[in-house]
Amino acid sequence: AVEAGELSVAYQPIVRTSDLTVISVEALVRWDSPEFGRVSPADFIPVAEETGLIHDIGKFVFQTACQDMAEWPGLKVSINVSPAQLREPNFANDFAAIARRNAVVPNRFKLELTEGLLVRNPTIAKRKLARLKSMGFGLSLDDFGTGFSSIGYLRQFPFDWLKIDKSFVAELGTNPTSNALIQSMIALGDALDIAVVAEGIETAEQLQLLRLLQCEYVQGFHLARPMPASEVTALLARLGDSRKIVEDSSRAIERTS
Repeated sequence: AVEAGELSVAYQPIVRTSDLTVISVEALVRWDSPEFGRVSPADFIPVAEETGLIHDIGKFVFQTACQDMAEWPGLKVSINVSPAQLREPNFANDFAAIARRNAVVPNRFKLELTEGLLVRNPTIAKRKLARLKSMGFGLSLDDFGTGFSSIGYLRQFPFDWLKIDKSFVAELGTNPTSNALIQSMIALGDALDIAVVAEGIETAEQLQLLRLLQCEYVQGFHLARPMPASEVTALLARLGDSRKIVEDSSRAIERTS
């Protein structure tokens, strides 16, 4: 699939909760196989990690994002990074070199990491994340709340963002515990000066509750589905300089994607 060019990149907008301004997009790798059809990343990413092909896939996604960003001045892009990628000795230098070749400054990227490497190799992780940070890359802790998350990790590692896992958002308004946990995560982010993103927003009610809880950023199908780069360009053109998604237009956005 890698050699045959069957992979592609889709982008899902991340918006500011207060006014629904698009502030960044998350790059998501897709595989449309002539043999298997659309293959879920949940199926092929673990195989790519086991075989070592995750390094080629990661470079492909990063290179593609660098090229697509030429059409989106000022927009940041989140890139998911596997623990296996981070263990690669040349990972940071490779990404920095790709950014340089495409004349994209590293601070336009947020590298999203899960907790696996932090738990297994905290000393190595701390050194590598500090290196990426020194190069200008932003760092985001993904799926916060589902693993071994702790205040200690957030204080020890130089994260700029944390993403509240969609499993908490799904129970907003129906499970008081989820409401309280999300509120505490937002307060934690504020205390540590870390921006908070809630992912998996699928209803207007969830969005309204997150506004009440003063969550700064949101992402989900209710606002916009993942879309090809050309549709991101068209969406930004429709939104104009304000880049504000109107809630009533979210269904129209879904239809176009």
